[in-house]
Amino acid sequence: MWEPTAEQIKEIKLINGEQGTAKDEYYRAMLPIIFDQVKEYCNNTFGETDSEPLALPGGVKLFIAKAIQFNENKAGLKSRNMGSVSYSYETEFPESLYKYLRPYRKVKFHAQR
Repeated sequence: MWEPTAEQIKEIKLINGEQGTAKDEYYRAMLPIIFDQVKEYCNNTFGETDSEPLALPGGVKLFIAKAIQFNENKAGLKSRNMGSVSYSYETEFPESLYKYLRPYRKVKFHAQR
């Protein structure tokens, strides 16, 4: 599994407008999980190896940053009522997030029997 460097964490946090180190551990935990989702969706490993740090394309960085922001519920608030307090959150990533990944998708062929 990919282990993000401190520089990669800092870059994703800057995309989200985060400063300071309070959420570094959260980002360190979430980055590999969301990257696995990206690899599966795109059918692309992005040159991942164990020997060198991964160079992520810009669209993948944007998707990961926005997905983390979405999971923190800064985004994804579907509805909100103030009288007797009711919040409703979207739990799946919106289709608009996946547009960042479209250029990196690879076709997967399945053999027919």
